[in-house]
Amino acid sequence: MHILVIADLLGSFGINPLAFLSQLISFGIVFLILWRYGFPVILKTLEKRQNVIREGVENAEKASRDLQEANERAEQILLEARQKAQETIALAVKAAERESARIQEETLARVHQIEEQQIARIRQEAAQARGELSRLVVNLSISAAGKVISKSVDTKDNRRLVEEFVSASQAGEQ
Repeated sequence: MHILVIADLLGSFGINPLAFLSQLISFGIVFLILWRYGFPVILKTLEKRQNVIREGVENAEKASRDLQEANERAEQILLEARQKAQETIALAVKAAERESARIQEETLARVHQIEEQQIARIRQEAAQARGELSRLVVNLSISAAGKVISKSVDTKDNRRLVEEFVSASQAGEQ
């Protein structure tokens, strides 16, 4: 009787009770089949997707940490490279200063050497000029003495005496 009352009630709402019952049984069968075979597969798929997403997030976080560490290492390497570059520059400046000092010393030594060579050359030329002048004075003295005495004074002894006189007078001047 209860079933008839329910069937009349459903009929008053425009629902066919037999069709409703068959749909309810079909739904139950489909639900059981899905419960037994479909839902576990769907749940496994969802769990796999969740694991993939979790791994992706973890990998992204790890990559972010690795990137930050790599940036810190790169900054450290750049800092060390800058320091080494400064050290290299300082060493190059010192080497350049040493080379400059060496070149200046060599230049000064060369200048002194040239000065000494020039002084020696000037002394040699002065000695040659004094010798030439001495010879000219001797010849002039002999000629003058010859004119004073009115005879030729060409003997070796007279020449030697005049040269000694000129040498003695030059030695007295120095």
